[in-house]
Amino acid sequence: MTGEIIALFAVLTFVVSNVLFRKTERDASPAFINFFRTAIGTLTFILIAVVLGIFTYIFLVPWILWIILFLSFLFGQVIGDTAYFKAQKELGTTIALAVSMTFPLFTFILSLIFLNEAFDYKIIISIVLIGAGIVIIGKTKISAVNKDLTSPDSSVQPRKLPSYASLKSIGYALIASLGWAIGLVIITYATKQIPDGISSIISNVIRFPFALLILVLMVWRENRITDSSQYLHSFKKPSQTWLILLIGSIIGTSLGAYLYTEAARTAGPIVLSLVASASPLFSLPLTYWLNKERITKYGFLGVVSTILGVIVAIFIRI
Repeated sequence: MTGEIIALFAVLTFVVSNVLFRKTERDASPAFINFFRTAIGTLTFILIAVVLGIFTYIFLVPWILWIILFLSFLFGQVIGDTAYFKAQKELGTTIALAVSMTFPLFTFILSLIFLNEAFDYKIIISIVLIGAGIVIIGKTKISAVNKDLTSPDSSVQPRKLPSYASLKSIGYALIASLGWAIGLVIITYATKQIPDGISSIISNVIRFPFALLILVLMVWRENRITDSSQYLHSFKKPSQTWLILLIGSIIGTSLGAYLYTEAARTAGPIVLSLVASASPLFSLPLTYWLNKERITKYGFLGVVSTILGVIVAIFIRI
């Protein structure tokens, strides 16, 4: 039961940080957001490892595990998160989550193949309930956007709605889904090869610097091919943007990455992915608080369905 509770908190940090990052998209590109949060995460985990006196443990980890940990971050954070931020920028947070949170299906298949996870019919029930809830929530949000855009006093200029989004944006969300699933299965295997208690910290000390190097190259390339005078593709950003990026990185990466890794180790990839699918559930009160969005009766039905799916996933492990 501890693993499931950790998974719930990991999902909460993920949602809160993404809501904050959403507010920086005018001044920061998806690659830059991912680079900044990874840099903060790298500094955080190296500092924690040094303070706890366990930094030298990284040199005791077999080289094959270094490669495995690198691959987990490459698929999960570099590819998955960057693709998600691109999808979120075009589709919006809720719709991007609705598409990308299909990753339990990929996780389920990969875990059966590579981790020899036992099959449980309750998992299918959980997937159906959570999937139905996400679809209902997503459709409700689209209807709300439609109503706002067509209202006479709306100051928002009409644009294509998420339901008519380009295949490219939908593709980014699906890439994020598959990337997260692969990364989650790999990190679950890797952390079980490292002694309990320090596996989450040590694995992140190894993973983050490799990912940061790749993201530095991505941001450098981005700045080379674009106008450096633009906030979006440069390091010249308003102080408020830097503050939001810092807070979001501490919540979602420094704390969130630890909880995510620990949840993968204790709860397992399938249960963690299913609980993560409930992200729209957590985003509803946050979007209401920040954007004053109201929930309809159909939205509430989606929330109930999602909650039931999460409950089923949790009780699988009891």
